[in-house]
Amino acid sequence: MIERDIFSQLISIMMDGGADYCDVYAEESAYNGVTSDDRKLNTSRSVQSGVGLRIIKHHNTFYTACQDVSHENLIAAAKYLVSGVGTAPYSPRGAVVLEYGPKSDPMSEGDDDPETIDIRRKLETMCEAQDKAWGYSDKIRQVTARYSDFYRDISMATSDSDQIIRQKLGLVEFLVTVFVGDGLDRQMGWAGKSFYKGFDALSGRNSPIALTEEACRQAHIMLEADDCPRGEMPVVFAPGENGILFHESCGHGMEADLVEKGSAFASMEGKSVASEKVTIHDNGLLPGYPGSYAYDDEGIASQDTVLIEKGRLVNFLHSRSTAARLGVNPTGSGRRQNFKFPPLPRMRNTYISAGNDDPEEIIRATKKGIYAADVGFGGQVDVVTGRFITSIILGYLIENGRLTRPVKGATITGIGIDALKNIDMVGNDLIINHSPGRCGKGQEAPVGVGMPTVRVKKLTVGGTGIAF
Repeated sequence: MIERDIFSQLISIMMDGGADYCDVYAEESAYNGVTSDDRKLNTSRSVQSGVGLRIIKHHNTFYTACQDVSHENLIAAAKYLVSGVGTAPYSPRGAVVLEYGPKSDPMSEGDDDPETIDIRRKLETMCEAQDKAWGYSDKIRQVTARYSDFYRDISMATSDSDQIIRQKLGLVEFLVTVFVGDGLDRQMGWAGKSFYKGFDALSGRNSPIALTEEACRQAHIMLEADDCPRGEMPVVFAPGENGILFHESCGHGMEADLVEKGSAFASMEGKSVASEKVTIHDNGLLPGYPGSYAYDDEGIASQDTVLIEKGRLVNFLHSRSTAARLGVNPTGSGRRQNFKFPPLPRMRNTYISAGNDDPEEIIRATKKGIYAADVGFGGQVDVVTGRFITSIILGYLIENGRLTRPVKGATITGIGIDALKNIDMVGNDLIINHSPGRCGKGQEAPVGVGMPTVRVKKLTVGGTGIAF
């Protein structure tokens, strides 16, 4: 997009203008989508490119973004940014010499690059999925499915490196929601996957047909479900996708910019915030997962960050800015939606580590409670108090150590740290899920979540059924 010498010149202008640190973030991206809404197929494509320029001075951030990436406009933007700093006279420090580094690409050799897949193949895949849904039963009332792929071709130059970092991130995903009805009730099922891999990642158990069948199965189970009882009770969470609960209720409170604003985890580093059975990772190194990358959007190498170790809070998620303000090292967690946004500390693939308990024994050890098979798309959390609320899309009663009837209409409320401390059993069946959703924080980012089977011995469950 922009030449090596332009990167060098922009860094020189910003450093000469008094920056403590600066970077240049150039991006070209393309999005392709196919949507099926009640058998109506639509395709879409969008492309964009631009450059983000950032200066950090005295822990303050100055940022501007340019879609006009001509040499003249970029130089003018850099000088404009310098004029806003206004803390030091212009002082030339000598020319910056930058060289291109190797490009990182998450797709392995032999993967089918989604950008090269003919649109007819994508349409055929969507038609197969919608036909599977509408043919599942006569109770199907609405089907919405979405296939999408996008790539981001990124080049970054920073004032603390002589190498231009380059990486390509190519995401492919499928998401389907199904509504069923019997004249008396209407229920929803959903399924989806997201991969930083090629088109062939959507195959086998992760194929659109298999995911559509799973969504239909879930919706039909919910149609036969009883109203969930209410009260304070043990809740056992199924492994995998339910990690979104702890992403929402706890993970955001460990992002350092929110810690600085007084999240529930502020001033808790080194202290016990969870059961000793709980270790939580935020890992950006898992191949193919939606929260993984070689470098974050500030040029910091990705890593596996342990947030909670055996119940003790040991780390927060840091960008360059928060790390500098707090006198620690960045964790490779500075992420941005695209070049229009400055980076923020964000989660990547966040999960509770496997424990030693047999998942079946966790059920058998629970005399009475709820089994949360699917908590859906997360919920809401107040990061200051740590109070959260989420729903259970698909649940089951646990009675005398056995899963019995499916239940619907359940909500869970609590305080994140209390929920972590009340975890008394952790299964050995960790599943990290390729989540199809986005984490929102003023800007979107793809993330992965995961967990093993986990029992929280006491949570408040709301429902329209009788009290427990």
